[in-house]
Amino acid sequence: MNTTSAIYFASVLHYLTQLGFCKQTCLQQIGFSQFASSVHGARVSLMHYQAILELGKQYCDDPLFGFHLGQDIRTADYGVLGYLIESSRDLAAAIDSLLHYDTLVADIGTAKFSHNTEVATICWTPNQQCSEQVVLRNMTAWVAVVRHLLDPHLAPSCLHLEHSFTQQQLQQLSEWFGCDVKDGMTVNKIDFPHDYLQFKFSSDNPLMHHALVQLSQEQLVDIQAVQLVSQRVLSILMSKQDLQGVDQQRIANALNLTPRTLQRRLKNENCTFAQLRDQERKRRYELLVEGHSLGAIAAILGFNEQSSFNRAFKRWYGCAPKKFKLNNADN
Repeated sequence: MNTTSAIYFASVLHYLTQLGFCKQTCLQQIGFSQFASSVHGARVSLMHYQAILELGKQYCDDPLFGFHLGQDIRTADYGVLGYLIESSRDLAAAIDSLLHYDTLVADIGTAKFSHNTEVATICWTPNQQCSEQVVLRNMTAWVAVVRHLLDPHLAPSCLHLEHSFTQQQLQQLSEWFGCDVKDGMTVNKIDFPHDYLQFKFSSDNPLMHHALVQLSQEQLVDIQAVQLVSQRVLSILMSKQDLQGVDQQRIANALNLTPRTLQRRLKNENCTFAQLRDQERKRRYELLVEGHSLGAIAAILGFNEQSSFNRAFKRWYGCAPKKFKLNNADN
């Protein structure tokens, strides 16, 4: 299962408390009260990370919540990686560190860097379950950090976003980024002048940078050495042709675990089998909706009764399937 660092998750909570919202209430709303007592260095599931962003969007009545959150990013929000970037020689070295150690902050997508003599580009491909709030925060935060370290008026050449936004929202984004913002694109990417790569950081500290590289490498090895049980469960669920008859017993057998042990290990990772299966069901629904009837989809997703599917659907989208389909048709 894709995860973020506890520090990165906590920075969202900090932002909301700064706005006057109660930290404990926020955690209760997303079913993650145990975060307050989680062990040091623990990771947070993408499910809970997205949930806190969606809650912020709801609480603030702000469809660009992730964007405004990204503007408020601090070096400390990136943990060790933030200080590694800050101690880099120039922007080129900072990008190299960012791409190599990105999973220290969040294992929710992959970034690629390319450039020619005129333009440099960072493309970010998020996990297919990532919402627009996740994408907005990520893309905005990268620019905000560079501006903090180099020049507050620095602007990309162009920004591409996969999700769609209203004209008013695009105008807001364009004004802050200082460039043309295009939505509904095939990739999320930031283009900027190649010359930016040579910009020096005033905080350049070679000795500290070397020490932070070693620390970052140690942390990266630790993360890669331990594959979460929830990641393995999701991999099995995603590999199934359909989800009929797929329950905790069968998944536990596939992992050579008892159902009780599987349940305990998932609890330690702040999730349950039911949540993971629900996440996979929703992902598949969005892939199946165009070419299948609701009855066929319910069967493929492993629902024994149409009413069970309808209840799950209402939990996902806030209304019944037929009403949702009619609303989309009207739009």
